[in-house]
Amino acid sequence: MMGLYSIRMRGAEGGPHEEGGRHISGAERIVEESDLESIAASLIHRALQHSKGKSDFINICIDAVHDEDIMYVDCIAIEEHKSESVQESHELAKDLLQSVVNYKAVEQAFTELGQLSGNMRGAILLDANTGVRLDQDHMRGVRVSHMDACGTEIRPMNVHMREALVLATKVQSCSGIVGELCWSDDPDYTVGYVACNGVYHRIPNMKDMGTPIGGRVFFVDINRPIREIVDYLENTTVLVRW
Repeated sequence: MMGLYSIRMRGAEGGPHEEGGRHISGAERIVEESDLESIAASLIHRALQHSKGKSDFINICIDAVHDEDIMYVDCIAIEEHKSESVQESHELAKDLLQSVVNYKAVEQAFTELGQLSGNMRGAILLDANTGVRLDQDHMRGVRVSHMDACGTEIRPMNVHMREALVLATKVQSCSGIVGELCWSDDPDYTVGYVACNGVYHRIPNMKDMGTPIGGRVFFVDINRPIREIVDYLENTTVLVRW
């Protein structure tokens, strides 16, 4: 049996992210050895043909994945919502989040995302009770990595939804995180989501069409060291079972 490999891509314009390059695209998969070349080619194509621009810096990282290091997690439930405006969508998202997050923290999350002047590579960590920001690197945030899905998909879905659902499932499986708020940085994709109580709430019109700024916030509500939460999100290999 062929082994599994984690393959991760990040692309930027104007040089590496660490040297001020503008983030264009990032994606990752966990695949068998026989699929590495084709998946690598598809990720490079994505970095070169993204709606946000053409990457002039592309980093591809490949690591072997050992069976004993894999955590299998069942996919969270999906609920589709309808909305006619950004305001209506944001009010819905706030209502959903307030089942697990303090009102002040919810408002702070929207403030943080609304004030972004560019796209972070990772997510903002907020205290779910106070709204205080917990991540150390405010330009990078917390970058969820080492994840993919396995098995047959539960329903047809586009690449945006597939990747968001996998990420949201991993985040929801992390002890200490009670909720997530996200909308895409893709100018042509206005759908966002809230994840809480084991449900992925897919919400349209979370931003205006053509807006190139997006981001995500994770809400933390437990007396657990932040370093343990960050280590799980960034380094634990998770395969989501459809």
